Amino acid sequence: MSLRSKVRKILGVRSFNSDDDHLRMIPNAATIFDVGANVGQTAKNYRRLYPQANIWSFEPAPEPFKELEHCLSYKFTPMRLALSDLKGSAQLNIGDESYTNSLLVRGNGARRTIDVATDTVDNICSSYRVHEIDILKIDVEGAETRVLNGAVETFSRRAIKAVFIEVYFTPAYRDMPLFSALDDHLKSSGFYLHGLYSFFRGHNERLSFGNALYLLDKG
Repeated sequence: MSLRSKVRKILGVRSFNSDDDHLRMIPNAATIFDVGANVGQTAKNYRRLYPQANIWSFEPAPEPFKELEHCLSYKFTPMRLALSDLKGSAQLNIGDESYTNSLLVRGNGARRTIDVATDTVDNICSSYRVHEIDILKIDVEGAETRVLNGAVETFSRRAIKAVFIEVYFTPAYRDMPLFSALDDHLKSSGFYLHGLYSFFRGHNERLSFGNALYLLDKG
């Protein structure tokens, strides 16, 4: 047995794998909100992990939505809108790659902007009678606080069980929240940080972004 294996056995330490942690900590997810769905890559992975879950995917940009809306065949609700803090409309900044589209302006600017519909987690849950969200996945390129602020009532009911969110450590968009602000926001909403995953460094070798899993603190 290697020294690393011995340490893991003694201390109960396990390496972080987001799929494993999802299945271990949220084994029976029935309702998943995929916010910032792009072309459906996360929806497909959640279908693999949770074959019987109802997956709601939200993507405002027309081109990726064309691919998203056909990515799953059952228990799937794709909606062409941006979840934010208000119901209405907003300018979506279109990047060179569709996964960089954002309601915020990237530091080096955007190629163009388009008008998109916006709504909130609270309003979607009320309108469609969604009583609980087992996993709220958020990947919205800097607009995370807007999504969280649009879910205040749902959070207050403790109706969201887990949040899987992209977090940044160095800013890529103007006025975006960094990890510390999102961590404070979610902890104040009754969640604890369970794991950090898939980190990337920028060209300057500084930690850039990754993913974080927060779970509702039931203690």
